[in-house]
Amino acid sequence: MSQSLHPGSEIMRRASKATVAMQVFSVLLLVGLAVIFAAISHRYATLQDGIRENALWSVYQLDREARKFHETLHFISIRGEPDKAALKEASQRYDILYSRMIILDEGKFDRRFGGEHDAGPALSDIRLNIKALESVFDGIAKGGNPSLAVLISADDTAEDLLSRTEALLIYANNAVSSDRADARESLMSIQIKSAMLVVTLVLSVVFLIHSLNRQLRAVRAAGLSFETITNDLQTAYQAADAGNRAKSQFMATMGHEIRTPLNGILGTAELLQLAALPDHVRQSVATIRKSGEALLEIINEILDYAKIESGMLTMEFRPTDLELVARAAIDIVSDRALENGNSIQLEIPEQLVDPVVFADPTRLKQVLLNLLSNAAKFTTNGRITVKILQLKNDVGSRTRFEISDTGIGIDREGLAKLFRPFSQVDATINRRFGGTGLGLTICLQIVEAMGGKIGAESEKGRGSTFWLELPAPAAPIKDARETAPAPTTCMSSLARMKILLVEDNKVNQDVARGFLAKLGQEVVVAGDGAEGVDIASIHDFDLVLMDMQMPGMDGLEATRRIRRRDGQRGRVPIVAMTANASEDDRQLCSEAGMDGFQSKPLSLAKLRELILSIQRYHALPVSADHKFQARRQEVIEALGEDGWQELLVSFFDDASGLLRKLDHAVSRGEVNDVDRLLHTFKGAASSVGFQNLADECQKLRGRGVTANDLRELDKTIFTHRTFLAA
Repeated sequence: MSQSLHPGSEIMRRASKATVAMQVFSVLLLVGLAVIFAAISHRYATLQDGIRENALWSVYQLDREARKFHETLHFISIRGEPDKAALKEASQRYDILYSRMIILDEGKFDRRFGGEHDAGPALSDIRLNIKALESVFDGIAKGGNPSLAVLISADDTAEDLLSRTEALLIYANNAVSSDRADARESLMSIQIKSAMLVVTLVLSVVFLIHSLNRQLRAVRAAGLSFETITNDLQTAYQAADAGNRAKSQFMATMGHEIRTPLNGILGTAELLQLAALPDHVRQSVATIRKSGEALLEIINEILDYAKIESGMLTMEFRPTDLELVARAAIDIVSDRALENGNSIQLEIPEQLVDPVVFADPTRLKQVLLNLLSNAAKFTTNGRITVKILQLKNDVGSRTRFEISDTGIGIDREGLAKLFRPFSQVDATINRRFGGTGLGLTICLQIVEAMGGKIGAESEKGRGSTFWLELPAPAAPIKDARETAPAPTTCMSSLARMKILLVEDNKVNQDVARGFLAKLGQEVVVAGDGAEGVDIASIHDFDLVLMDMQMPGMDGLEATRRIRRRDGQRGRVPIVAMTANASEDDRQLCSEAGMDGFQSKPLSLAKLRELILSIQRYHALPVSADHKFQARRQEVIEALGEDGWQELLVSFFDDASGLLRKLDHAVSRGEVNDVDRLLHTFKGAASSVGFQNLADECQKLRGRGVTANDLRELDKTIFTHRTFLAA
């Protein structure tokens, strides 16, 4: 490969040398330009034409007003008897003269006017002359009538003032004129240098064009040799792809490493809050928990933003009940809002045109949660309102959410910064309220991924309104029942279960054990995956809470080994309880045979809801439960609730008879009868939506059936019956 690359490499080396030469030449040109520009800038800085022109004009105005003032006083002195009108005119002239002196005195300019002498002393003498007359004309302004002798003395002072202003004007005019002549010579020199520079630049451009043409031909020749490095480019691409995967793995690892201790912090704080503590200690524990929850929000936002940047943001559109999603989000934020003295209310029309639409309820809830959390954060002792509107136009129907608050509001400049990554309205927001500035960016990406748009309207000090509009194709109302968000809290009592906790972190063990004890559950703890597999193979459990990352045998491998066992111990519900929170991790857990996924940090409410969902639904796995609910709805719509109950009673009666017949056929070794009975059993189970039971019957048809298999089948039927009876 090196020999085939040699000609092209030589061409590229020559092209590189020529390119370096052109770069050096360009640098020299830039240095020359910089020197000339510095000379021009220095000269312009020293000329100060505009300032001196203004100063000269001010001196001229001062001289002119001094002349008019002297003429007015001289006229009064000649007449001998000053009248009110003449005195008033003299006072006005003095005021104008005084203002001209102030303007010249406060002006920041070169007192030399570009000449050799300093005009500062002359200006000081002029100021003293004018100040000397101040008492006279202040008296006139107050209605006084000075004597003729006083006015004659003032006239003499004005005459002396006039001579001084004339001398100053003559000096300033001569100095500025001389400086202008010098400036013209300097500018002429600069003009000549600029012309030479332009000529040099033109020649340089011609040279560069010629050189670039040569380089272009050289590059074309070198391009012929690039085919031989295609494999190297492929290797580089694979390395870059591996780096991208490494970055994703790094984000997942960091999320896990941060969530693990955070789980201990939040869990321990919640356990402490449940204990009897002094008020000052309880407040400190509440502060710890709030700070930990704020850190968790930041971590979640950063991980979501990383997903967006890597293009991993996915949408799952399904029937979504708008009111249920909104109320679920409000329920989560209500406690935080109450802490700040806020009230939250939901406003929807009495009858929505399409109460159920196709959308991603999880992502929609995430957007509403973020907007409501911001409203609760920036509002104190106020009101937060969530409005749901449905708009119709020529394009189609759209659903609009408006989240309004009476909080601190945002000015026009702040509105322009919204929805930008890592952006806050002002620097004090992060110090006062915290946050990463990613929440609204994530909302924007989610809403746009759903084909909608989002915006905000606000006024400083008068609250804000954030709105989002989404396409709203109508969906069947009955389908939304299966996808409605689960309630955020559940106060139902829990049946006592025997739970195996597989967790290697001691702090997390203590937290989970404490929560489960509060919930009245029996807990057995295993310190790693191997120990968990051993314990699960010896004892029966109602639920296994399995950490994913553990030394030695991880949670995925431990789950696979448990699932390989026969009987109930191999079918025990297993829920991942892990600091990993990505969709890839969820997929890995599902492929390993886990029934659920609960990200850390845990809370008492989350654990209660998890256990309750297992108690309610695990007798029917997720897929079977879906089939069961769908079948139940179909039968109820056709036959009514009574018809459905009769169908269930009939199934369980038939199931008992089929089990007896199967036991008899198995004991006699009648294979054909066993297969026929299992086929009948499978059809009966499918007819009422017990798909897991039907699948179990199908598996038994493919192999020899034992008495133990029939006992497991009977146990499954008993579980279904118990579940429905509850």
